[in-house]
Amino acid sequence: MVLLLAAGLGLGGLVASPAEAARRETPRHKIHRLRAQAARVQRTIDRMNDRIEGLVEDYDANQEALAKTRVEQARTERRQAEAQQRLAGAQQQLGQRLRAVYIQGPTTALGQLLGATSIQEALTTAKYQQNVVGNDRAVIDRVEQVKRQLAALAEQLTAQRARQERLQQRLRRQKLQIQSHLAAQRAFLRRVNKAVKRAVLEERRRQEELRRRALARRLAAERAARRRAAAMAARHGHSWQGGTAGSPTAAAGRAVAFALAQRGKPYVWGASGPRAYDCSGLTMRAYRRAGVYLPRTSRAQWYAGPHVAMVSLAPGDLVFFAHNTGSPATIHHVGMYIGAGLMVEAPYTGASVRVSSIGRRDYIGAVRPTG
Repeated sequence: MVLLLAAGLGLGGLVASPAEAARRETPRHKIHRLRAQAARVQRTIDRMNDRIEGLVEDYDANQEALAKTRVEQARTERRQAEAQQRLAGAQQQLGQRLRAVYIQGPTTALGQLLGATSIQEALTTAKYQQNVVGNDRAVIDRVEQVKRQLAALAEQLTAQRARQERLQQRLRRQKLQIQSHLAAQRAFLRRVNKAVKRAVLEERRRQEELRRRALARRLAAERAARRRAAAMAARHGHSWQGGTAGSPTAAAGRAVAFALAQRGKPYVWGASGPRAYDCSGLTMRAYRRAGVYLPRTSRAQWYAGPHVAMVSLAPGDLVFFAHNTGSPATIHHVGMYIGAGLMVEAPYTGASVRVSSIGRRDYIGAVRPTG
């Protein structure tokens, strides 16, 4: 399906042919042609990467769910072992009592009372008899109660193992799906000639620079608007907060330092260090090293703290990107803001941890992690 899409975008014109190579064209026309082809290639690659990132998000979420289920299963197994020990102790106590009754015979209230020599002895004997019967009943009740607990724990373990199996099957399917999309992407790139590949790299650099400049202008305009709003509020005797989310924590600086130190390490889907990372694996690991525990996936990290306006961003804030900027459920990428409109990110397969602009069309918002 991806290859058909690529063909529909004009891949035929991306493969060098002798006729095209021999065609005379001015340098200006050649640059224009290569740039147009590079733009088509880049759009296709971006769509492929977005699709793969979404699949990786689902895969990471299921990996986290599987890990939690394994922790729950281990906890249930410990409770089961403790209950079995309690059952063994209660059964041993009950067995000792049964052996005593078998050897000595049952003690009847009438026999005890007939052998009493005084009313005080009879009352003491009756009380003793009552205690013996009560203790026997308590031991029997304890055995039955522990048996019921063990039956409930066995059902819980069965349900947890069934959930694990479902998650493992889902992970296997998702892994195959991700690998299939990556293979389609590699096949697409093999069909692109070297001149267009160079043009793609040049176009990426050009677009990145344009994004940085556009974002700088936008942030400057928003800061100026805020200053005007604050000045107007002051003239009218009002205080103006500007919707700040609180100051960054000391952990933010440590997280940024760690993330920047990972530059050059490869993006690998599902990885969270130390040799490779995916996007949320990098942010999670950076904050964990700073003592703040974040969820595994970027969609879950969206709820890891108060949201921050772009103009109020500070180093350490997490910046998010989504297929639909009106729906956090479609988040597919996260980076860590480092200042000046830039973020450190683990971008996609084939690239390494790097610094890039946050000025993208799919920017949905930012969060200041708390911990």
